[in-house]
Amino acid sequence: MKKMSLALALSSALLIAPFGWAQSISATTQDPIYQLDDKLVLGRVESVYYSEIPELSDVPFIGKIDTGADTTSMHAENIHVSSSNPKYKNLKDDKLLWAIVDDLGGTQAKWEANSFEPYQVTVSFTIQHPYTGKEITVTDDLERISAIRSRTSKKPILRPTVKMPMTIAGHTVDTVVNLTSRKQFSAPILIGKTYLDDNAWVFAGYDYLQEQPNAKMIGKKETVEIEGIPYKTSVSTSSRYTNVHALDIKVDKKAKQVSFTLEGENGKRHPMTLPLVRMLKTTKSERPLVYLPVKIDENETQQWLVYLRDRSKFSSQIRLGRDVVSQHFVIDTDKENLLGGVEKTFKSALKSKPLVISPEEEVNIDGYVVPAYPTFTVKTPLLRVNGFELSEKGKDEVATFYLSNEKGKEEKITKPVLKKLKVGDMVRPVVEGDFLFGNKEKSMEFAIDVLDKDEEQPFFVFGHNMAKGGVLLNTRADHLLDAKPLFRAGHIEVAEVEGMSFPVKLDTGADVSSINAKDIKLFQKDGKDMVSFTYENDLGMQKAFTREVVDVMKITAKKGEKANVRPVVEMHVKLGELEKKIRVNLQDRGRFHYSMILGKNFLKHGALVASETNYIVTKKPDYEK
Repeated sequence: MKKMSLALALSSALLIAPFGWAQSISATTQDPIYQLDDKLVLGRVESVYYSEIPELSDVPFIGKIDTGADTTSMHAENIHVSSSNPKYKNLKDDKLLWAIVDDLGGTQAKWEANSFEPYQVTVSFTIQHPYTGKEITVTDDLERISAIRSRTSKKPILRPTVKMPMTIAGHTVDTVVNLTSRKQFSAPILIGKTYLDDNAWVFAGYDYLQEQPNAKMIGKKETVEIEGIPYKTSVSTSSRYTNVHALDIKVDKKAKQVSFTLEGENGKRHPMTLPLVRMLKTTKSERPLVYLPVKIDENETQQWLVYLRDRSKFSSQIRLGRDVVSQHFVIDTDKENLLGGVEKTFKSALKSKPLVISPEEEVNIDGYVVPAYPTFTVKTPLLRVNGFELSEKGKDEVATFYLSNEKGKEEKITKPVLKKLKVGDMVRPVVEGDFLFGNKEKSMEFAIDVLDKDEEQPFFVFGHNMAKGGVLLNTRADHLLDAKPLFRAGHIEVAEVEGMSFPVKLDTGADVSSINAKDIKLFQKDGKDMVSFTYENDLGMQKAFTREVVDVMKITAKKGEKANVRPVVEMHVKLGELEKKIRVNLQDRGRFHYSMILGKNFLKHGALVASETNYIVTKKPDYEK
């Protein structure tokens, strides 16, 4: 076949015919947009600023962007509610909120914008400065009372709300915010409809999308400074959180502080005490999370959210995780020590036409689809298999190995050996294969090696020489090479699910989609975990299913609720022209009108969701009118 450059193949792969209902968006999941129709396009996580609280105006707080949330909520402490109205001045906090709600006719009554003014309610609360630990007191008038539907109780949860300016990517919205404890969540702010409506689209396929164009380029290894001590950094493609080498770690939960001793690459030590953000549960223990001031060059110090641990046995003192990298950087997988030199952004790096990949990819080699991952060490692209044999075929040497086809059956593959690479005591044969990127093919050489003992499934490794512009790692998304066209979608749409069509809610705050399930019964069959359940909705639809359980999810609860565990199955879902087999957790959603929510695992394939508009992709059914 005629060969072409990899950069050209990848560029051509993006020229996919767009969906008929999305022709106006010339962007893909690999090459997204940041504004549309004079509105921001936000990722699922963004940096949020309290723009009118002077002490916090330049502090980025983690904000989860959730089209399924009616109101925005934020973590606050010492929340107190009082009234100067003589009738209510002896009531405080929750008792006062319920008294007002009862006086207004209960949580089902329709409240006007000025319904709460006669009650003369003042709300006070504190926000902890994440870097200094200072408690900042805020006092404001009650905007309204928010009644939050509980997952586990018929009685709603009441929260006081205030109006606060919030800023994302330079765009400030006077936002109605409910106050609550969000200690159990990784994001202290949940951005809901009170910010999003008429101001933003949400694309759940990315974290920190608005940070991407100006993200700094870093190498696979860097040296930074903390309190004047040099620290070597390395990168983890699998860990979410960054961890930093520290000794003598002491946590004072009552004082909300962590004291520890830094030890840099030169052995120099420095004691520090920082505010405790929260405790992070790891596989072996709980670790304290703190914001650490990290000097990345002469002109910039960044605050990295890290957990502390002893890394004495490792060559690097900082192991960067996805969250810090996504907020600030894109990684050149081959280069080192880019910080401190000529500053280069991701946007400028794209001019050299690199191959941009995510931590999780799939590649199609000669019709066989295998998982694919980045590397910081390998130059020649590499396929790891269960084993291979070298033999003579005429005058040529050939390599024989096995890959599974789409039905899971192993098939024998034999290829001529073009050359051999010696790596330590191992010899890797190099062969050629046809790679499919989007709808374009590229012939390319790759080496073959055997899986390690703890590796079970064949996989591909992106070598550094796959593109002249290098291989860049963008941790904000997954499966970037499987470029899908972006399309507008409403908060409510009609989806086709296993032969049924009904309205669903598009919820960017949910990791995994969820469907209403009754009579859930778990059992085993032929050594597999199975589940039977009945889907039903308030439209009279009903269908029985028996499926293999592919996972079990524990759902983090809101304050006042209990966490619940849900079995996960696979189902076919279609919205417009986007059709995917996705994981869906089973939950009794009988009290909700919408019997299914589509979460990130479906929406990441191209849906830009508008929280204020319904039925953009599909028509509103007559029974919904």
